[in-house]
Amino acid sequence: MTRKTAPPRVLVVEDDPHVRTLNRMILEEAGYAIDEAADGETALTALKARPYAAVVLDIMMPGMNGYEVLEHLQQMPKRRGTPVVVVTARHDPEGVMRELTGGAVDHLAKPFSHDALLSAVSRAVEGGDVEERRGALWRSAQAYDAAVVLRSAVADRDTIAPARPRRR
Repeated sequence: MTRKTAPPRVLVVEDDPHVRTLNRMILEEAGYAIDEAADGETALTALKARPYAAVVLDIMMPGMNGYEVLEHLQQMPKRRGTPVVVVTARHDPEGVMRELTGGAVDHLAKPFSHDALLSAVSRAVEGGDVEERRGALWRSAQAYDAAVVLRSAVADRDTIAPARPRRR
């Protein structure tokens, strides 16, 4: 008699009930067992109660935000290695670097496709290409941040000391 293995359990943390339901439906259809949390406190309670193959975590939530959840997760010895896929409407280099430093393995900017969510969660659960993806996100965030700084410096220079036409 063969023993069935339980599907990987994923915790979806999202304050918007419509987005949370959609994420649950997408992941359940792909064969994942899903638990849900509408806020950071509920997520931490769930994480203390059981291990998860992965967490899908929103950043901008009332009360405890996703960054704080990441910080608390890093302080939980038994859960520290839990892969976290961040999904957020906030997509800036500082935020992405903070997520990665906090232990996230992936970042999806809202709105994202069903395939993008499935790929990110699959990578997180199976561990495939996670470090490669983290490295790519880190490099991308740094490059974007450098471009913003450069663009700002050029704009500041132009407003402070406008270029004078050269005389021949």
